[in-house]
Amino acid sequence: MATEIKMPQLSDTMSSGKILVWRKKEGEAVARGDILAEVETDKANLEIESFGAGVLLKIATPAGSSAKVGEVIAHIGQAGEKIEGTSAASAPVPSAPAKSPAPAPVSTPASAPSHSTQTAIMMSAQAHSQDASGRIKASPLARKIARDKNIDLTLVSGTGPAGRIIRRDIEAAMVEKSTSRAAAPAHQMAPVMMHSSAAVATPMPAARPEGVATTGGRLTPLSKMRETIARRMQESVTQQPHFYVTASINMMEAKKLREALKEAPGYQGVSFNHLIIKAAAYGLSKEPRVNRAIKDGMVYEPASINIGIITAIEDGLIIPVLHQTDKMALKDVIFEARAAVERARAGRPTAQDLSGGTFSISNMGMFDVDSFTAIINPGQGGVLAVSAIKEEPVVYQGAVVPGLTMKATVSVDHRVIDGVMAGNFLKHFKQALEVPALLMM
Repeated sequence: MATEIKMPQLSDTMSSGKILVWRKKEGEAVARGDILAEVETDKANLEIESFGAGVLLKIATPAGSSAKVGEVIAHIGQAGEKIEGTSAASAPVPSAPAKSPAPAPVSTPASAPSHSTQTAIMMSAQAHSQDASGRIKASPLARKIARDKNIDLTLVSGTGPAGRIIRRDIEAAMVEKSTSRAAAPAHQMAPVMMHSSAAVATPMPAARPEGVATTGGRLTPLSKMRETIARRMQESVTQQPHFYVTASINMMEAKKLREALKEAPGYQGVSFNHLIIKAAAYGLSKEPRVNRAIKDGMVYEPASINIGIITAIEDGLIIPVLHQTDKMALKDVIFEARAAVERARAGRPTAQDLSGGTFSISNMGMFDVDSFTAIINPGQGGVLAVSAIKEEPVVYQGAVVPGLTMKATVSVDHRVIDGVMAGNFLKHFKQALEVPALLMM
């Protein structure tokens, strides 16, 4: 019996996905673990992996189409096997576009590029921005803006890494398109409006393209990621009453540990952030009530501690997740965190990277920030905001000595996490960084 392949939920926030390209064709053999398709989600482009073997019998959702989570997008089975409940007649057939009357011949201005020149430009842009499979290389944001603004990607040359088309390339194409329209001869302009009193022909005001500079500023549409961030952050601050607790931490011993480990086998490249992640996992293990949230009107207590690392990318934030962080050795935290963040920044996170987070960390220490608070990621109960490590005098055993201090603020959902719980978590988090031997356990 043929197996239904359904649109998976590739991240905690995903409700639907768009098929960008099918890596397998109908009638092609599929092995377990093969990549079936690439899907655009609200966070990144992700790959759908096959969990069975056989033949790709039918593609129900063609490339360029979207499907909700749980909808059937394809069928896998044995060669020649009939798909139950479907027939050729029920298969979706693309409707042919309605034919429009042929436009009247229009003379081409001397300054306009010839057809052969336009073709050469298009071929050059295609060659520059296509990958080995012939698919145009473009960021999800660039694709969305191009789709919304009717920009042909085959006519855009990418300036991103390896010729990838990015937002600024689309915006440049929009400006060029707007300029070319403004420079069009009078016989190519929009229809005129007639004033009934004097019968004066007045050109209709041209629509102001979004994403280009205007006298009143600049309008740029929200990317799909930005729309998701805006919706979820508004949801968080309106539905989750935030409560904040801050601690000041002496980082001298943590610095010594980092200096001792950074060249040791398995610990190369250890950063303060890796120590902070491990310390947060330690604090949550000692105060698991901070690792919970409201779900379906009830208190949800996850089975494991899965820490999300809030990571800045080109047009927003993405939160790769380290699963069962409290059970990881420090060297495993270093390896897994680095790999997850690199995949996120490269635009190639896995579905596991983007799902299952129970607590998050936002580190702005690299920006020399003294202190800040973070907004809780919906579905979680807390987030830790970590600031810069500062050189300043501290009191140690009754004497003022040079020190390194760092402020950390935990934001918690006050519906399920009280101040005592938040304070207890911070106490153990601080202890792990000030007595870092606890991080090696």
